[in-house]
Amino acid sequence: MKPQLICRAKKSLIVAACLATAVSASAEIAFENPTINEQDEIVFTVRHDVPGSPAYRTVFLGNAAKTGEADIITCYPEQLDVLSGGAVVQLRNRYGTARYSVTDATLSWVQRGDSVPAESIRLGPQAVSPDGKWLCYVRKTGVATGELILKNALTFAEVVLDDHADFSFDSVPVRWSPDSATVVYEKDGAVYFSEPKAAFQQVQMNEAFRKIGAGKIASVCWANARTLIYINHDVVYRVNTTELYTRGMYAPLVGSGVVTGRLPVAFNPVEDRFSVNERTDRLLVVQGNCMISAYVLQSKGFAYLPAYYSKPFVDTRGSTIAFSVFWSQDNSALLWVDLIGGEDGMRRSAVYRLTDDLRPLSLIDRPGKPLASPDGKSLAFAAGESLYVYNVATWKATARLNGEKQVAYAWNGNDTLFAGGVSTVRSWRVGAKSAKLLFLSAAKTAFWDGMVVRAEDAVKDGVCYQYDRAQGGWRELPAGKMTAASRAAVQNGRYRVFVGSTANLRYADTLYVRTLSGGVENKAFFPDTAVKTEGRKRVALAFDATDSADGLTRILSVLDEYGVGATFFINGEFVRRYPAEAKQIAVSGYECASMFFTAADLTAKGFVMDGDFIRRGLARNEDEFFAATGKELSLIWHAPHYKVTEAMKAAGAESGYRYADCGALSLDTQTFERALARKEQYLTASEIISYCAKAAQDGSVIPVVTGITDGNRGDYLYDKLDLLITALWDAGFEIVPIRRFI
Repeated sequence: MKPQLICRAKKSLIVAACLATAVSASAEIAFENPTINEQDEIVFTVRHDVPGSPAYRTVFLGNAAKTGEADIITCYPEQLDVLSGGAVVQLRNRYGTARYSVTDATLSWVQRGDSVPAESIRLGPQAVSPDGKWLCYVRKTGVATGELILKNALTFAEVVLDDHADFSFDSVPVRWSPDSATVVYEKDGAVYFSEPKAAFQQVQMNEAFRKIGAGKIASVCWANARTLIYINHDVVYRVNTTELYTRGMYAPLVGSGVVTGRLPVAFNPVEDRFSVNERTDRLLVVQGNCMISAYVLQSKGFAYLPAYYSKPFVDTRGSTIAFSVFWSQDNSALLWVDLIGGEDGMRRSAVYRLTDDLRPLSLIDRPGKPLASPDGKSLAFAAGESLYVYNVATWKATARLNGEKQVAYAWNGNDTLFAGGVSTVRSWRVGAKSAKLLFLSAAKTAFWDGMVVRAEDAVKDGVCYQYDRAQGGWRELPAGKMTAASRAAVQNGRYRVFVGSTANLRYADTLYVRTLSGGVENKAFFPDTAVKTEGRKRVALAFDATDSADGLTRILSVLDEYGVGATFFINGEFVRRYPAEAKQIAVSGYECASMFFTAADLTAKGFVMDGDFIRRGLARNEDEFFAATGKELSLIWHAPHYKVTEAMKAAGAESGYRYADCGALSLDTQTFERALARKEQYLTASEIISYCAKAAQDGSVIPVVTGITDGNRGDYLYDKLDLLITALWDAGFEIVPIRRFI
């Protein structure tokens, strides 16, 4: 029997809530400014603004006589990679995959759909080899699992490394060697290695003889092209790449590598991360995303590694999301720490230098991902309207490209960056004052000037570009090169193009073509955008903050990234234990509801729950929350552990509270210990997500706990919150705050 995770709100209230919202979140897909030339060619833009995906306008070029077919002539860099040693720039977005040839200066789509995608599409990551010849990714086959693929970037040939890999939007479970000759991957609780050339030539040794050892991908780190560091429990191994096959074949006899020391505390690859410098004499371990320890690596031996730094990480400016480590030539480590502000909920990154102590260097508001140059000497990151390059050793700015917010960027060698901005994609010789325009990312509007397509910059007023059909690229025009008359050309004697309403609630409107001779006919340019659909179903996420804040930073980070509204039910025990975290939730702008002042089961034997006790308990929680946060709780509540009586609900109503009748305990509070003792079913986070996606109905409430203190789980639902959100979107749901249901 399936556990009761999905909860129904009262039917009458659900109907009322559904009627209150006429258009779903996915209706922010709009067709804009169509114009037509004398040869029946149409140019128009599509604005796609859906939670979980970047918002931008894409330029389409089609023909009025060929509805359903159109070229996409801008390419937004939702993800950008450098392939073939810098000869190709690959860009991926919701429409497909395009490649720009640096040699030919041409842009072409290698994969794309036939229409305008209606759903919010979150791209999975790809791990490209340093030489750009190979790439790895997980092709989803389920809501949280898929096939781990090794792919030839030139021929598109594929090899499956693991047919049941965990899917993540954060990373791919592989580690490429710096020379691209070897990839290490995770499979079934162990790490293996593969050589791409041998894999595609089908001469590679059986996988059983390519096993490095037990663990996860976090158990390994490349120091350099010749040396892999592997940690198993508390033992640190040094593995020479020339010995990989020997070690793999005879591991039971000779071990996983040369033992180079032991850690004082066992390494947990689920929660811990480590990094090693190129000279393989320094090791930095981050345990539980909070404890930083730095060690001197020995050449060999079973002795405990000497630590030269070991302290909990504390930054009063925010809670830690993640660490990135970059090593300088002098063996000092540069720590890039992503934070969520405790006072304002803003995402920031703090930069520290670790030698024999931890020294703060910078605090950067909402930066992009930091990327080290191939030689490790420079670090690139975006912030505000600029792309910065800093020297890792000195932490001084060496170059800056201004004028455009950068979405994605990648190094091409040590002195060039491909910069993908909100308006353009450019090639920047680091240090130069300007960058070479390759093509447009997006445009404010596009129009005909005679037979030429022109477009306005997506951000800058008065900046205009002209499309080069032969190469699929654009060139910037001198100021003033825009023709107002051509903008109004919506008909040419044979056809008229216009934007009109649609019965498809996935779109705000759609593009129509009207014939002006013969039989008058109106056709949707993309037929599927005019097909009638029903309104989207809605679900709510209820985050239960009872007595642990372990997952709070992850939850707030994902909600911010995906733009999802949610409700936090906050217990008095949580407020008393974690006043700063309670305030962090409040200032982040999410709905804060009450979970009473105590975490006790109010329906347990021995408790006498009269109305006065409930009213005073709700009032006490209000007062304690206000004292900690300066904010008021909303007048919505549920009892601890979702255990309640009708009399308790009535008492809450007398105090002006509406009860969130979720009706079931969240499955991610089920521990190994409880499941074993009670012979109950235990589900992993991925299994919970799969169940939610299948069982959810309109009006369902899905509880997610912020952490537990009374047992152990293999993983938590908050660790895979992004997968839960996208699974619900893929299943056709809109995610809303719980107040919509009660």
